[in-house]
Amino acid sequence: MYDVVVVGGGISGLSAAYALRRRGMAVLLVEARPEVGGALRSLTTADGFVLDCGPNTVTSSDETLWQELDELGLGNQRITADRRGARRYILLRGRPELIPMRPGAMLRSPLLSTPAKLRLLAEPLVPRATTADESVAAFFTRRIGREPTERLVDPFVSGVYGGDPAATSMKAAFPTLWAAEQRAGSLLRGMLTAPRATGQKRARGVLFNFTEGMAAWPRAYAAGLGAEAVWTDTLATGLEPLGDGWRLEVARSGRSQLLEASAVILATPAHVTAGLVEALDRAASRALRAIPYAPMAVVHLGYLREHMAHPLDGFGLLCPAVEGRRVLGILWPTSLFPDRAPEGSVLTTSFIGGARMPQLAALPDAEVLALAEEEHAAILGARGTPQLRHVTRWPQAIPQYVAGHDERLAVLERMEASWPGLYLLGNYRGGVSVEKCWRNGAALARRLVARARATA
Repeated sequence: MYDVVVVGGGISGLSAAYALRRRGMAVLLVEARPEVGGALRSLTTADGFVLDCGPNTVTSSDETLWQELDELGLGNQRITADRRGARRYILLRGRPELIPMRPGAMLRSPLLSTPAKLRLLAEPLVPRATTADESVAAFFTRRIGREPTERLVDPFVSGVYGGDPAATSMKAAFPTLWAAEQRAGSLLRGMLTAPRATGQKRARGVLFNFTEGMAAWPRAYAAGLGAEAVWTDTLATGLEPLGDGWRLEVARSGRSQLLEASAVILATPAHVTAGLVEALDRAASRALRAIPYAPMAVVHLGYLREHMAHPLDGFGLLCPAVEGRRVLGILWPTSLFPDRAPEGSVLTTSFIGGARMPQLAALPDAEVLALAEEEHAAILGARGTPQLRHVTRWPQAIPQYVAGHDERLAVLERMEASWPGLYLLGNYRGGVSVEKCWRNGAALARRLVARARATA
């Protein structure tokens, strides 16, 4: 009998399980794959390239996170990105153009035409939305104009969500900006007048990784929980209420086992969660299955430094749809963390597919690699044969917060209210970034501990 069983060993589930265990709860985490980590997957090649096959960095300013990483023994392994990481590029007419970070620099930037810059200044005069929601593309086109939306917003949405701005829900994907407009009638006024706790200062986020890659974090969580509290190669196959608790059926080591717990956290992808709750709530199961996921192929290429024309002096570049390129973006890990490649070499990470071009993510390895090399030659001036070529495939990479997402989440909330002790957690809810998944897992753990103490 456990206090809590967590199903799913991604960063959301691991964060919740670790926070619960630290507070004295009897916790078991079960993961279907041979190792924990979910999308946080890393490898080091024989010749010294360190590849992050999913998320490449995390940005946070949370002191609680720094303390937790120290507890996990990762304090000395955490590496902060080079200051060049603040430099970001967008493709403009086939060439990487630096994104201006200050208003004055935006006025001088070639990224937008003069009429588009003047249109930006009219943003405070645009009326607020009168609909319950609208697409990201519609929202920003209405507020700041078509050109800034195509040039600046579109690549940001594809970079964060792998998504299509014309299909992504503004209210679900960017709730702070939606609320700012609703509250103040303008993005500018809304952000300037955003409520803030008395005396609170906005801390600057730190961009970081680990010496052995992002997978060091989930591995440290598993070690901190202990082998007896983490079952890998264990598939959850059934869930049913049991008096004041829950019974979970799992398949492990070729046989079925029954686990009992006061509470169960389902920290699995939406379609997996749908199968586990179908017998409890068919409406919730349908809502979960209706959440689409975008596929992604992640391509790593390693080149000799002298074979790369561009200086790669920043985080990377994003490609607006209007550019017609076949990559969503290319990151430059060795500009952030120089030890990611052998001396004299550079490493890049390309993202191919997403909601915009899902067919490209399904191409055979040879075609995906050829595509990535051709894009590197055209965009970055790469030449010669790469030293390293590696493809990672994510058939269901990132959940898409498309129209109706809020309504689907409301169905899930009603299910949780109907079944005390059952909780749903994951990047389809509350944000897709690694930092938000960590934060949401820890917050859920605090809620469970508070409820357990209140009823003790």
